[in-house]
Amino acid sequence: MESKKIFLCLLFLLFGVYAIGLFSGLLENDSAQFAVMSMRMVQEGDFLSLYKGTEPYLDKPHLHYWLAAASYTVFGIYEFSYKLPGFLALLLGAFSVFKMAQLLYSTPIARAATLIFLSAQTIVLSGIDLRTDAVLTGFVALSLWQFLAFLKAPHWRPMVFGTLAAAMAFSTKGHLALVMIGFPVLGYLIHERQWSVLLKKEILLGVLTFILGICPILYAYYVQFDLHPELIIRGQSERSGIFFILFEQSFERMSGQGMGTNSPDYLFFFHTFLWAFLPFTPLAIYLFFKRFKSNSLNATDRTQGLLYGALAILLLISFAQFKLPHYLNSSVPLWAVLVAGRVGGQGMLWKPLLYIQRGFFVLLIAVALTLCLWIFPYTFWGSYLMLALFVLGSIYWMYQSKGVFNSVVITGVLTAVLVNGILNTGFYPNLLRYQAGKTVSEKIMQSSYISPDKVYKWGNAHSWAMDFGLRSPLKIVDQLEDFKSLSNVWMYLTESQLEALSTTDISYTIEFCVPSYRITRLKGSFLNPATRLKNLEKRYLVFLPGSGSALK
Repeated sequence: MESKKIFLCLLFLLFGVYAIGLFSGLLENDSAQFAVMSMRMVQEGDFLSLYKGTEPYLDKPHLHYWLAAASYTVFGIYEFSYKLPGFLALLLGAFSVFKMAQLLYSTPIARAATLIFLSAQTIVLSGIDLRTDAVLTGFVALSLWQFLAFLKAPHWRPMVFGTLAAAMAFSTKGHLALVMIGFPVLGYLIHERQWSVLLKKEILLGVLTFILGICPILYAYYVQFDLHPELIIRGQSERSGIFFILFEQSFERMSGQGMGTNSPDYLFFFHTFLWAFLPFTPLAIYLFFKRFKSNSLNATDRTQGLLYGALAILLLISFAQFKLPHYLNSSVPLWAVLVAGRVGGQGMLWKPLLYIQRGFFVLLIAVALTLCLWIFPYTFWGSYLMLALFVLGSIYWMYQSKGVFNSVVITGVLTAVLVNGILNTGFYPNLLRYQAGKTVSEKIMQSSYISPDKVYKWGNAHSWAMDFGLRSPLKIVDQLEDFKSLSNVWMYLTESQLEALSTTDISYTIEFCVPSYRITRLKGSFLNPATRLKNLEKRYLVFLPGSGSALK
């Protein structure tokens, strides 16, 4: 992308989408769960221990939660303050993508790579449904950039920053970070036969920096788990936190032990990549076409080893017995650089690719219009006017742009902005109305007489959105019989729980009920307004006048 003005304009549009996403709400389970876990750190003043509800949390390191807790401390406990560190990490990732592509190719290619990275659907979603992967992606991108800078011109500074970023990535999600960083770097070394660099004194400095960088999370694991061998984790006691994070974590996910299995599909990440990299999937496919069907990428291409490393990542994680789509997120920075450099930097681009990209624009506009006209219509007419102006402006811009690659990039970015703008301003806010915990907590906080500290739930089922909305985890009643010892409290119940309560002689009144749906598992029958009601459950807040003292 030659024009700096066009680059900055497209970047501004993408930043707008991400900024709106800061206020789009918290989706259950992971996003709301992690927000509550971080909130408890601040409220309880314990920054070394992580708890998932009542259970000690062993699975992931602490950095993501520490960053969210720091944001809460500065800005208060709000949804946007939970998301802010992840948003800043994605910006760090975008900057690192720019510098990495600039190092390997040129400034115009760096601009294109940055836009491709920020437009990739899985990256945009990671800023909305924010989990640990946003922070992981930012530090992985930074580490790759610094390590490549070191390999190009060995010096202590990129080695220190690279290993420190790798330590931060490890402190966010463990071994996956080292895979995402190590495989591309190893592929580069193998292709370049640059083994002598491993004998340089800066390598030892890097190792020491990495060890020092992960010491805080090792200490936190030691305090929570190694000092308390009596804790029961997945049915086992005597669990060493340090041993787990250094050796066991990823092996459990690869084998399915501890985490369980959720997908035997060894092509899972390959077909997941097809939607995750939208709207630039056609460019990625074209990259494969050029690599394996032509001689345009030969042994003199210094980045060929990086491509082999990226492919090796896909192959390795495909053998994991526990798979989730967002495991791909931290590999997207490298794919963005390779796609921009290998496709945009190879001269004449296959012109039909532009028509394919425009086809995606039309198709995704149709999807977006379906969302805002039929599934969840906008209530303000001005929204449709702004949408129409943006679509017309985008079409004009696309046809005015010169150069096939520039046109492809501009079309893809405008597609991402349009679709995710509609998701953030219309779809997600409406969808969250069916996340019962959020709705109930809002009603409670708006009430003048319901005290959040007098709200209970029956059983240990997770209620993350409600816990966050009330700024306190719900108190738990284990048995129906225990209801009799409660007085002047409110109980959050499912339909089946209310039915069980109605068969007893316990006095209660229904305060209100709200619709409920598992919004992260959408079905066509729910999205269809005509059949939506049939898919909804109900959640109730009931008042127990009772007698006696409330449970502690």
